[in-house]
Amino acid sequence: MHRKKAVLITAQGRATFSPEQQARLEEAGTISYVEALHPLSHDQLITLLQDTDVAGLTPRSVPSIEREWLARLPRLKGIAVFATGVDYIDVQWLEDNRIQLSNLPEYSTVSVAEHTIGMLLTLSRRIHLSQDRVRGRVPAGTSVKGWELRGKTIGLIGLGRIGGYVAELAQAFGMRVLGYDPKADDAGDVVRVSIEELLASSDIVSLHYPAAWQGTFSFGESELKKMKSGAYLLNVSRSALVDDAAVIQVIAQGHLRGYALDDRFSLAEDAAAQRLIAEGRILQTGHTAWYSQEVIDRGYDTWVDHVIGLLTDNPQHVVTGGGGSHALESS
Repeated sequence: MHRKKAVLITAQGRATFSPEQQARLEEAGTISYVEALHPLSHDQLITLLQDTDVAGLTPRSVPSIEREWLARLPRLKGIAVFATGVDYIDVQWLEDNRIQLSNLPEYSTVSVAEHTIGMLLTLSRRIHLSQDRVRGRVPAGTSVKGWELRGKTIGLIGLGRIGGYVAELAQAFGMRVLGYDPKADDAGDVVRVSIEELLASSDIVSLHYPAAWQGTFSFGESELKKMKSGAYLLNVSRSALVDDAAVIQVIAQGHLRGYALDDRFSLAEDAAAQRLIAEGRILQTGHTAWYSQEVIDRGYDTWVDHVIGLLTDNPQHVVTGGGGSHALESS
């Protein structure tokens, strides 16, 4: 019987996996483990994957899965990614060329939702500024006066797994929860409203929908200016969803009070942005919302299952659909 081949590219190579996981993988096919601490070039990927049927890839080692190098791998029939989002992948090209793609839609739901509430508490209680003040990083007179979550309204754009759990956590704090999602059927106790009503009524707007492959921002100046005066914007999805320049402008003008982002910030070195960061009005974490021990343990075990599924013609969590815009739709 023909044994399919798989190449798994991670930061620690074979050491990424437990002995039990290695045994399961090697029973399903011929496995090669590759250690890559930094992004690989297209030529390196082609060399590593030219004779393989299945590729197991992490965003750290392979930050863009695109036709420029995929087209040079005629044997490749399946890709399992250690990620939930697929905005860095040309899904449409994979579909057109019948290459199956498996992602991890559930492994980080709890951690990302908890991180969202953590960022909200940091902004509301001025935790980041309080630390900076006692460390002497900001003037002693810097105000750290906060505000309570109870009684406030949070508007969730996207009511998928993460948005739905954020709703539960927010309700536990005594918050009123509004939601907008044209795709979600069951929103639990969330009050479903139009996007216009959500923006106008929410003290905090939190984004929980995916970015599109090579798409442009979907939350720009128009949406920001429709938000309630003095509101906050939370974004634990992707920075590409939001127009960074417009966020700086509306906060500097006093229309919004702050922005929290779990991703890169393209204008972080901008003078206006630096001032807002120093004032605590822009809070940034470096795409760490997913990063917890539980997620790692759960994720690697599920990822192994997905690689084995592709090797044994029993794929799991196969991503379908085109690569078009997913503006204001949940993940």
